[in-house]
Amino acid sequence: MQKFYFKKGDRSGVRNYLLAMSLTQFLCVFIAQGQSSSSINIQKISPKKEETQQSEKSNGGPVEKLKVTGSHIKRIDVEGPSPILVIDRDDLDRSGYNSVSDVLRDTTVNSFGSTREHSGSNAAGVAHVSLRGMGSTHTLVLLNGKRLPVDAVTGAVDLNLIPMAAVERVEILKDGASAIYGSDALGGVVNIITRRDYSGTEVSINQTQTAMTGGNKMDISLVNGFSSGNLSMVNVISHRKNDPIFSRDRFWSDDGVSTLSNYAAAREINGDGSKGAWIADPNCPVDQRVSSPSGEFCTYKFSDHSTSLPELQQTSFMSEANYEVNESTTVKLRGAYIQKNANWIYAPAPDIFKMPAGVGTRPPGVDPGKEMEVRYRLEELGNRVSQIETKAHNILFGFEKQVGESWEHEFSVSFNEVHKVDKGVSGYALIDTLDSLIANGHYDPFGQRGARGDISSAAYVPIEETKSTIITADFVASGEIMELSSGPIALAVGVSGNQQKYSDVFDEASLNDKVFGSAGSSGGGERKVSSAFTELSVPMTTKLEMQLAARADDYSDFGETFNPKLAFKYQAGQKLLLRASAGTGFKAPSMTDLYAASSLGYPTFIDKVACEKEKSLGGETPSCLPAQYEVTSSGNAGLEEEKSINYNMGAVYQATRDLSFGLDLWVTQLNNVVGLDIEKATEAEAAGVDLSQYGVVVQRDANGYIETINAPLQNLSRREIFGIDFVQEAKVKKFLFKVEHSHLVYYKEEGFPGTGFVDTLGESGRPAWRNNITIGITPTDSQSFSYTIKTIASHQKSVEEEGKLRQYTDVDFQYKADLGSLGIVSVGIKNLLGSTPPLDDSNPNEQLDGSLYSSVGRLAYMGYKTNF
Repeated sequence: MQKFYFKKGDRSGVRNYLLAMSLTQFLCVFIAQGQSSSSINIQKISPKKEETQQSEKSNGGPVEKLKVTGSHIKRIDVEGPSPILVIDRDDLDRSGYNSVSDVLRDTTVNSFGSTREHSGSNAAGVAHVSLRGMGSTHTLVLLNGKRLPVDAVTGAVDLNLIPMAAVERVEILKDGASAIYGSDALGGVVNIITRRDYSGTEVSINQTQTAMTGGNKMDISLVNGFSSGNLSMVNVISHRKNDPIFSRDRFWSDDGVSTLSNYAAAREINGDGSKGAWIADPNCPVDQRVSSPSGEFCTYKFSDHSTSLPELQQTSFMSEANYEVNESTTVKLRGAYIQKNANWIYAPAPDIFKMPAGVGTRPPGVDPGKEMEVRYRLEELGNRVSQIETKAHNILFGFEKQVGESWEHEFSVSFNEVHKVDKGVSGYALIDTLDSLIANGHYDPFGQRGARGDISSAAYVPIEETKSTIITADFVASGEIMELSSGPIALAVGVSGNQQKYSDVFDEASLNDKVFGSAGSSGGGERKVSSAFTELSVPMTTKLEMQLAARADDYSDFGETFNPKLAFKYQAGQKLLLRASAGTGFKAPSMTDLYAASSLGYPTFIDKVACEKEKSLGGETPSCLPAQYEVTSSGNAGLEEEKSINYNMGAVYQATRDLSFGLDLWVTQLNNVVGLDIEKATEAEAAGVDLSQYGVVVQRDANGYIETINAPLQNLSRREIFGIDFVQEAKVKKFLFKVEHSHLVYYKEEGFPGTGFVDTLGESGRPAWRNNITIGITPTDSQSFSYTIKTIASHQKSVEEEGKLRQYTDVDFQYKADLGSLGIVSVGIKNLLGSTPPLDDSNPNEQLDGSLYSSVGRLAYMGYKTNF
């Protein structure tokens, strides 16, 4: 299979392969010409149309052609060679959510969950989707078929920047699609399609109330659409507000404790650089003292002060206009502006700093004649408060032109930008000013609490500013090139170009590590991408269709790549459709991964080296629990593209008009995966692997405990994933019953060289399956009830020896009533049974996996919508 890949600069290989693909296409055309024809009609479950055109009349009437995610060719039959999951407007309304990210997080193909809003970082208001458990950066997110800029910090599209009120439906392509769309489409494609054909005015108001404190939500939106002569236009304005949730208001997060306390701890630094044991401030209350192999500390309950979910407010405006110049040409213009504010609170800033010999007071046992290292939490400046303002805007201009009877040309140019400013408005201090206050005797971290001195003059506001832009131009021509006895051969060809830029800039003090409790590193880069692609649909017989696609991409910063895809669809009778596909994919290294400067973080993991050592000695094993460690990470300009091979085989069976089944089996192989699993690195170190050969440096103290790790990004991981998707939908009179089930058979991975290629399915955060059941009841034309039952399989706790997290099921309920001219009212309860998510008591830092489970708890909501 490696023949599909080409090395950097291998232009001759790309040209030769394109020639071979072209010859293959013509060969398939001649083979298809000799096939017999017969007529067949299959009833399909399909998404609503994105765009339509009229083809030649068949059987006395016009046949509608549809444009579907995963193909550049419009088709009569929407159920094609690749599986697509459609979430329509009714599904969005039924969800009870006010963001697209929350809806997608509940889908079964979001196997291991995905990032949601969370406090504690410059990505606090960001949310992603991750298909097949491959990661958010391996899932391509499109808006009306066009790329969006990624968040400059996370490297993935922030779904919170897409106003839910503007969305008509979401199409999820559950197949690799680099041959169609290029980079990032390894796990699949999420295409968010906005409202277009709408006439009138719609006002919607929704309010939620949680059973526990915090997490209430409100949103209001206005949609207006009109058509006058040749002009049609849709405008959407929306506003939403999410209240924060404090850690103290959830019993699973109300006891967060740290040894970085408001009572300091100190240790001597000897002349040879060695360090003594930590000694806690003698003023520390006895019940807050703890001991460890590194010394004695005073604990601090940070959860009393911190938000786990930030406060979020967002105002969005989106407008699209279409103007019919004549019968064959339509011009379109789309623009959007979104402003989002996320605010989070954390406990006072903690840090570790040094005090020179002879400066300040010392706790008993620390030599005043030696340099001293101090651990302290700066409570005198209060809690850390961060305010993140995000402004995003985009504009697109394009046209669609009908050429002849069956061809269409489509051109568009677009500009998208996301600009974010993160300000630490309180709780931070300049280290130099703090040092001066200590040296001059104006401040003593070892003094009595409340009488340590005034440090307001040291207060500082650190700022981080990020910007991500993408300018794109696309041209696609599609149509029929030849009529066979079995049907027309359709062809699409196109070119695309885009320029991407990103920057991440911190203030000077943060860059120079001069801010107490904070640090930062700037980065930036740009790239240009040129692409050419083609797609051919050949009706080999009236029952068998072949899809052949290929795409060549040229990146200015890492080279070229070429990716083909071959797919078949076979209609084995009026009720059964069979399909299969195989193709290659790639992910270009993100610019943040390539160009990011060094940054300091404190990820949570288990140090396998220290854990194994403590096990061998007997007694307590605190290192076998997840803990936070100091890790310096950085980008790597030498990263190569990640590569994949995707296979899919499936069937759709339409038993009756109201009963259908779908089954797909798929395999994805990934190589050169970018990232660094620090826990796996320590596992390799414990097995005797020299980490330095992979650029990883672990510094340990004399007792073998981690002091710091330096770990630049590398192409070190590989994966192989096998899964099964099942969909069933039945309608019986006034009842709807729908099942969606995604089951991973295995998830093999080598997280770090030397740890082995093993099946990690069922490990912490990796459930084997997810299942959603929807039951709908429509007793009258104006009333409906719906129940959604969502289940996530069990998986291991963070510490495997502690057992498994239980299987989790929660139930949502909604009642909707159409009151005619008075509007539509909906009421519902999410987590109807009040189920508590599985809690990992083996993880002292975070018992709830926020990627998989919600911390909001049971909530009730009410919505009102009126049209006029």
